Amino acid sequence: MAKYLKCTTNKNPLEYTCGEKIVFTVTPKENRNNSYCRFVKWELLTDDGKSDEGLCSCDGNNPIVVETVMDKPGFARLTCTAYDENRGIDESFPRIVVSAGADLDRLTYLDTLPDDFNEYWADLKDTVDSFKSEVIYKREITKGIPDGLKCYDIRLSTPEGRPASATLSVPEAEGKYPIIVYFQGYGIAGSNNSTQKDAITMVINAHGIENDLCGTELVYKYEKELNDYGLSEEENSSNMTTYWRGMMMRDLIGLKFLKSLPQWDGENLTVSGGSQGAYQSTVMASVDPDVTFLDISVPWFCNLRAEEFGFMNGWRAKFAEGLRYFDTVAHATRVKCPVRMKIGLGDYCCPPSTTVTLYNAFKTEKTLEAVQGAFHEMQFVPEEERFYKSYNPQNPTGELRTGIYRDYQGNEYQVMGKGYDGETGNKLAIYKSLSDPSKTLVCPEHIFDSYVYCDGRIIKKYEFIK
Repeated sequence: MAKYLKCTTNKNPLEYTCGEKIVFTVTPKENRNNSYCRFVKWELLTDDGKSDEGLCSCDGNNPIVVETVMDKPGFARLTCTAYDENRGIDESFPRIVVSAGADLDRLTYLDTLPDDFNEYWADLKDTVDSFKSEVIYKREITKGIPDGLKCYDIRLSTPEGRPASATLSVPEAEGKYPIIVYFQGYGIAGSNNSTQKDAITMVINAHGIENDLCGTELVYKYEKELNDYGLSEEENSSNMTTYWRGMMMRDLIGLKFLKSLPQWDGENLTVSGGSQGAYQSTVMASVDPDVTFLDISVPWFCNLRAEEFGFMNGWRAKFAEGLRYFDTVAHATRVKCPVRMKIGLGDYCCPPSTTVTLYNAFKTEKTLEAVQGAFHEMQFVPEEERFYKSYNPQNPTGELRTGIYRDYQGNEYQVMGKGYDGETGNKLAIYKSLSDPSKTLVCPEHIFDSYVYCDGRIIKKYEFIK
């Protein structure tokens, strides 16, 4: 684990209120033991426009303490960089970025939907539904494929522009299977291959380009055409010329093809992805009513006008009128299926204020997992801390209900009450197994609102019985 900077907050970073003091404490560590750092430069930036910085030595007995107060809903971000005695960056201590937020339930969409928003997406969906898409390329993939699966590199014709390009995996055994669709992050790349023995899986290429070329070949071939794709203000001025229209059409063609497969069980369709992939997944869950689960991480393109209202900048296209139809948050209220979402509280690309706004906009059953210190890449964080939020329309207060629960394997448990983790402030469930009631058990409260993969489906880990 080596050396690292450990930053903690004086309470759960998702549960501050405006006007309440937020206290960050930064301590140098080595293999979980207190250490020493010659200098740490800290920089504070907040969604309500505050900024501050400092440079000082610190050790286990003299940690750095940074305090602030939020005047409006949003996050305070603390960045810490270690320096050596010569004032050069000390790379033995990786840079850390952490955040804490106030009144997060009040973060809302900062735009209004265009009057023809629903009509636009209904027309695009009708265009796809009425188009007779054909398989224009199909190549079996044999390298590295587990037994019992057939995998293919395929391309499907689309109503406009490039084909829909994807890798497809289908179980060989007769039967009906759920579908899991994966979307990829921003960049020029072919679809990687993802397989699961008990599900039909597809990885959809964002651009409709080849999947059988290596990365350098693809970049060389498409760099001029796709460099900074989707960022052109001129293209984004209209909902008909923006690059995102073609991408979403290709995605819908891919879903349409999957639903036509005789092996689909006709009931379970999960869409999943991170960053740009989370953006695509959310739009698909909004537009296609057959999607039954939305599983996303570090979602991109959220609340595109946030910077106009003073919120911290992320990395994305500059707002233009045509993008009002493609904002991830704009689609959230149309999503009807359950949502599982994961974010990093150190994310500089998709700031937590934007991703939490997306979480708030979902009106269906949902869970949020926030990893303190994790960047957009969701890298490993020493002494990792995770914090959770959840919402169930059948239990809108979010209070853990006492009573009997049954897990996905058929085991039953009695939840007797709740407690709190003295270190993190996370809520705990106190329960016992009905098969062995002699032992009292404790686990994070969010476990009773979590999901697991089972037989190719994402399902609730526990169901409340009575």
